[in-house]
Parts: sequence; C-alpha cells; structure tokens
Amino acid sequence: MGEFKLLRHKAAGHEGTLTDKDEVLVFKVLTQQELDFYQVVQEKSLRESDAADAADGDLPLSAWLPTFLGVLDESLQERGPGDSTAILSDSQTTPKSGGRKLLVLENLLYGYSQPNVLDVKLGKILFDEHASEEKRQRLSEVSRTTTSGSSGFRICGMHMQANELTKEIDEVHFEETDTGNIFINKNFGRSRTVDNIEGAFNLFFANDRLSEKRIKQLKEIFLQRIQLLYNTLLDEEVRMVSASLLFIYEGDPNRWDTLEDHDPILRSDFIEYSEDNESVEGEYEGKNRDYKGEEDSNDSMPENTSLSTLALIDFAHSKFVPGEGYDENVVDAVENLMKLFDNLNL
Repeated sequence: MGEFKLLRHKAAGHEGTLTDKDEVLVFKVLTQQELDFYQVVQEKSLRESDAADAADGDLPLSAWLPTFLGVLDESLQERGPGDSTAILSDSQTTPKSGGRKLLVLENLLYGYSQPNVLDVKLGKILFDEHASEEKRQRLSEVSRTTTSGSSGFRICGMHMQANELTKEIDEVHFEETDTGNIFINKNFGRSRTVDNIEGAFNLFFANDRLSEKRIKQLKEIFLQRIQLLYNTLLDEEVRMVSASLLFIYEGDPNRWDTLEDHDPILRSDFIEYSEDNESVEGEYEGKNRDYKGEEDSNDSMPENTSLSTLALIDFAHSKFVPGEGYDENVVDAVENLMKLFDNLNL
C-alpha cells in the first residue's frame, strides 16, 4: 500500500487508527482475539447461504461487520529507496505502525462525502474474564453511573456536522475538528441519563442541510436495521464484550440528490471476490477471501450506493461460545435501542 495516514471522522475508539491515502481501507493494530473472531465470522459466512437467499429471512452476522481482508505485516510494505520504515503521508510526525501486524478492514466511511458518525457501546457488562480486578471495578462503576447500566448502551462519541442543537452542548463535551465538523466526546455520553438519552440521538439526526423528510427516512431505516440485527443476534452464540454499534449517515444533500434518496437496508458488497485470484500483491495474508484489483486501483470496488450504514465494530473482547446461547448482554442493549428508535419515529 505504501502510505498510511490517520483515519478521519472517528467518533470514538483508540487513537492512531490508520487508513490508506484513498481512505478505502482501515488498518487497526491486531489483537489475536479480534483476528480470531473475524476469521470465524468469515468462515461461517462462506458456509452459509447468501443473506438474500437465507431461507428464514434472517441475516448472518457477517452482514453487520466491516469486511475483513486479512492481516498486513508492516515489513511487507513498499519502501522508498534506502528507506527502512513504512512510507507515511502528510508529515514526519504521522504515527508509524512500528512493524506490528495490522488488521485490514473495509473503511465503512468510504464513498461518503459528509459522513456523520455515532459510536454506541453495547452492554451493561463492559469487561471480560481476562480483566484485572482494577479494571473490573472501574468499568463496573462506569456502567453503574451511566446509561450502560440503566439502558444497556452508552454513547461513546459523535463526529458530525454542527447543527442548531449542537450549539446547546456544554463546551467541555465537544471540540471543532480539522474536517470542519465537531467531535462530541465520551464525557457527553457519560453524562446522559434515561431521561435525556433520546434527545442525544435527536441531536445526532438534527442535520440542518437535510430536509425533514430525509431525516425521517434515516430514523425509519435505522429502526428497520436494528430490528434485523436483533433477529441476527438471537441466532448467534457469541459474547461481544465492549463491542460498539456504528451509525453513519450522509450529510451532503447533493449526494442524496444523486442517489435519488435511495438507501438500501444493507450496504453493497465492499469488493468483488474471486476464488481464482491471488490477493493484491500478496500483501494481505490470513484466512481471507481474495479480491480482484491492482495496487492503488479501486476498479474492483463498487460504488457506494448507501446513504447510511449500521455496523458492529470492535471485537477485541469477542468470541464464539457454541452451545451457550445468544449474548443476552448485547441483545438487551439492541432491544432497548429498538424501543428508543420506535419513539424517535413517533
């Protein structure tokens, strides 16, 4: 790939997540548990029928995850003449991957002109069995004192266009970004209660550049997606501790005009796969499906025809648990989100 730069439009998560120069992919520092989770999801999706042809109408878990492409070893990247480190764009101070292995994922924001992003942490229980006693106590307190405990979910952050409602936010809860948008930090989410959490979601959708009709459409389609996701999770024997649900929508009315307001419930396949092709320049390794295309070419990438997206992310503490039933911690959170969006659509 040759070049990295910092991922823009992040709503929450660890600092230093990288993307390529065209912002097509995301490079995330690999943890073995997250890699294992993506690989099992991918293997399951290869065994199962296509989502559209599923006999019972339920969608597979893979439909809600960013596409997993494999693992990138920094040492396999292209280098400049005499250069012993990865080539990075923008400045000398851009963080280097430091020779670590990176998960290569679909950038869910690829194709959006003005993405508005909301990160919602799922579950009342925020730690797994590997957590230290100090971490257990700290995260238990976070859950007890926030909507994680009362509602089963918590807003971790938003990266969005400013609107009339954002003017009312306490200045300690947001900052302007170099993208011209605003970043609403985790303290905003931690200060929400069962009485005002609904208003926080209304703030996210209160886009001054979109018509009331388009905002209503967004709320309705997200409700439909949450209902479908709920059904998916009832069929999955997983534990997804500290995973997040990512809400993304297009804030550029010109792109809405171009797509004539058409917004499919599920985003299109990220890339075209071929069993006969090798992975691009052999860079991506792991139990991943290979895809067509040449380096630095997006010819195999279909146009993003979505105006909004709902996706599960962050699986460093996730695993499959065959025989143990669905993840009540996450299912309860999604059920409460479903009720919230029911109210937003009244």
